[in-house]
Amino acid sequence: MQEQAEQEMQNLENEDEKVGAGRFLYRVLGGFLIGVSVLAPGISGSIIAIMLGIYKDILDIFSAPTKNIKRNALYILPLAIGTVASMVSFILVFGWLFESFEKATYLFFVGLILGTIPIAYKELKKHGFSIVGALGIVISTAVTFFLSIAVGADVSTGAAAQANLDFINMVIGGLAMGSSLLIPGMSASVILMLLGLYTDLLFAAEAILRGELHLLIYIGVFAFCMFAAVILTSRFIRKAFEKAPKIAYAVVLGFIIGSFFGIGANSLQISEVGFNWFVGIAAFTAGTALSLFFAYVNFKKEQAKSDGQVQGA
Repeated sequence: MQEQAEQEMQNLENEDEKVGAGRFLYRVLGGFLIGVSVLAPGISGSIIAIMLGIYKDILDIFSAPTKNIKRNALYILPLAIGTVASMVSFILVFGWLFESFEKATYLFFVGLILGTIPIAYKELKKHGFSIVGALGIVISTAVTFFLSIAVGADVSTGAAAQANLDFINMVIGGLAMGSSLLIPGMSASVILMLLGLYTDLLFAAEAILRGELHLLIYIGVFAFCMFAAVILTSRFIRKAFEKAPKIAYAVVLGFIIGSFFGIGANSLQISEVGFNWFVGIAAFTAGTALSLFFAYVNFKKEQAKSDGQVQGA
């Protein structure tokens, strides 16, 4: 497994030496979708990364961030551009979508999650099934489902009277969010909601966009602690996939299934005046189609890479 991981890192390095406009734009779009999914309550950014076929690459980079700085920068830059753009868009646009078309917007994300289940199942099937893995599916499904139900599909980006920020909460929140970001199926926004920081951070982001730059120091502390936690947990998660892939992929599948049913149940319980089920079904179908499209693109990419290795052998 170690040799396989090193070979994947080498392939990633070789690919990024010839980054083209198409791949750059693909990663910008990927970063955009990941950023929105991180901020949208109940959605997992890691699931979207799996859908896009970039999860393993991100995990490899954050588990060894200084191993090849140039390659890491080339890979992360378009993702970062897309993520920042999506976070600004979420505050300015997606927040309005959740407020005005809440049910349809959630159904779109439920569709996105549904389309990732075959991807996770394929990875699990590739590494094999086990009794412990089956137990992992049951437990992770239950944990994610009940976390989603406990928090509920409730998002508000309206500015509160003030942001209740302090450095201790920023440290705790950053560490908690960073620890959950790379766990497929685990929603970072749900963690922030459980800590009571979600609305405060959204207000702070809105306030910064309005010019209240003094809040940047709190966001800076939060971001530093978050990235520190991401780097630390990425090594553990990578080891789990290398040493116990049957269990790791089973748990991932469970997290995704739990997210699908949890967020799906929340979205169905949303009471929205004048809701049009045709629009809701269309949004759900669009989300599913989009995730399956990315799964197809990822499949073709892996197939091309496999054919190239066979020809080069």
